[in-house]
Amino acid sequence: MDLTDKVILVTGANRGIGKSISLRLASMGGRVAVTGRNMAMLDKVVKEINETGGISKGFKLDVAIDNQAHNVTKNILDIWGQIDVLINNAGVYMYETPVWKTSVEQWDYVMNTNLRGLFLTCNAVIPHMMERNQGHIVNIGSSSGKVADDEEGKSGSGPYSASKFGVVGYTMSLAKSLYPYGIKVNGVNPGWVDTDMTRNEIPAGGSDWIKPEEIADAVGYLLTQTPYVMSGQFIDIF
Repeated sequence: MDLTDKVILVTGANRGIGKSISLRLASMGGRVAVTGRNMAMLDKVVKEINETGGISKGFKLDVAIDNQAHNVTKNILDIWGQIDVLINNAGVYMYETPVWKTSVEQWDYVMNTNLRGLFLTCNAVIPHMMERNQGHIVNIGSSSGKVADDEEGKSGSGPYSASKFGVVGYTMSLAKSLYPYGIKVNGVNPGWVDTDMTRNEIPAGGSDWIKPEEIADAVGYLLTQTPYVMSGQFIDIF
């Protein structure tokens, strides 16, 4: 699989799934712009990629804040001149709040990153892809975006499930709208993934946790199935 000279923007790349995706795509030849809120952690990812023969630069980005994605997109274009692939991975989860006790602030916190942030990042990158009549967007959803996993209202996943249902719907809409412009839009819906964000919430007996590297494999597969690349599809990983 080869992504040589492709410029790839990954959100939420400082750890977990986003870090694994960044490492994998860099190993396939991509020039990877890793983004996230923690610049110190991003610097470590960039160093790891560059020391293993890859090419990467880090950019601080909170996807929930207006104009940040536009500014980062401009910076990447100034450096590399193009963005071929967008991986929307940034996401947050909310713990220990029953769904019926969710506050407006908690709801907004999850939605602003998981769904609105994805929307803002797409809005920043898509015009450039349309100008070039090519591009590929991969949105990281969740099995919670297909079947709500809130066990008796205890896990506090109501806003998370709602946001990921939104990611699935928005992905399908983008795929249909952007296909005439040569832009493909797909996604990956993982179940429980063994990351810092979810480790304390993984159900008892969950020995077969999904590894972040498995998500990276799925993303790499989606990006290299040419010339007959699918669009508007999700790979489910359980």
